[in-house]
Amino acid sequence: MKTKRAYLFVIVGLLLIGMSACTRSIAGGAKATKAPEGTAEALPTDATDVLSQIYIFATQTALATQGLITPMAPVGQETPTAPEVTPAAPATEPGAAAPTQPVQVVEPVVLATAPPLVVPATYTLQKGEFPFCIARRFNLDPSELLRLNGLSSYSVYYAGMVLRIPQTGRGFPGGRALLPHPTSYTVRAGDTIHTIACAFGDVDPNAIAVVNNLQPPYRLTPGQVLQIP
Repeated sequence: MKTKRAYLFVIVGLLLIGMSACTRSIAGGAKATKAPEGTAEALPTDATDVLSQIYIFATQTALATQGLITPMAPVGQETPTAPEVTPAAPATEPGAAAPTQPVQVVEPVVLATAPPLVVPATYTLQKGEFPFCIARRFNLDPSELLRLNGLSSYSVYYAGMVLRIPQTGRGFPGGRALLPHPTSYTVRAGDTIHTIACAFGDVDPNAIAVVNNLQPPYRLTPGQVLQIP
């Protein structure tokens, strides 16, 4: 500790001697030296400023020798800063597969679809059904359907009546649909899947049961909403 203080006093003494010499040199040389033409005249350093710089330098030197501060860089030079280092991606061993992000598997949503319409050889009328309704549903010529079963427009139809279905391929004249669909339908009192199918014209009651997950005997509740395929 005593050695460091001795070094400090020696440095301060040398700096004071040098300051005195510089001051005399500046005072004697200011008159003899003239700045070249075309350049600004160099002004001598103020003595007070020199003493201030010596004091700061001596103080910083003393603190640095005691390990309290890091020596400052000379005036006009910037202290170099360490470049920023970007963390590198973890190295993979040769031949090793690159890490992959987990893939989220989305289970597909399976919606019930209406079964294909099959034209039977015979059909048993249900409550609320009639021959023209069956002709629209299966794309039949209604006149041919009536003749094949010995019926007319004035015949009485009833639930349980078995109709023979013509297989000639003659279709229904004009449009078969009575109401646009697919759509939704709100059940009313007295409705069945068969009467609702007849109200839409070309809709199969079995398709209504499938898409709405209905089970026999297909009981409906007023206000229930059904999807019509």
